[in-house]
Amino acid sequence: MTDPGLALPLPGLPLEAPAGAPSLGRGLALADGDLVTDPKTGGLAENEGLDTLVQALVMAVRTQLGTDRLNTAFGFDQLSLGRYALGLPARKEYIRMELVRCLSADRRVADVREVFFQDDPRFFDLHPGLDAAARERVRQATRASRVYTVYAIIDTVAGSTLTLTSGGRLD
Repeated sequence: MTDPGLALPLPGLPLEAPAGAPSLGRGLALADGDLVTDPKTGGLAENEGLDTLVQALVMAVRTQLGTDRLNTAFGFDQLSLGRYALGLPARKEYIRMELVRCLSADRRVADVREVFFQDDPRFFDLHPGLDAAARERVRQATRASRVYTVYAIIDTVAGSTLTLTSGGRLD
């Protein structure tokens, strides 16, 4: 899986937390794993709220499970994808289960509501404007390119809903 962490709103899902909701934290801003400087102050840039949670979840998905010596349960097990999951349906199901495990490990995540792929029926349920021909074109293009986009819809402890997307090859 590559490029995780694009936070995109899907139709009908609230992105903002209601007033008085618990904090999602505050942290140092990262860009491709490196600290970022604030051009105004010259110091380290910070982020807070939903940006902090997205950054933490992206880091968890990009980290291979077991490579953090202090927290060996942190990360996403990318290596097992090719080792155990045989065939496309099994690989997709493995990714679903592993994303739920990885994302729900963060205490700021109240629920990983659902995980689905761009060629799954649930994707088309959330995009009702696509007619049958367009749906079939999406399915064929996805399967021909063998690059699958996965969506994870997450409810936060602050009451907001976040949709993370990631795309990558499943072969």
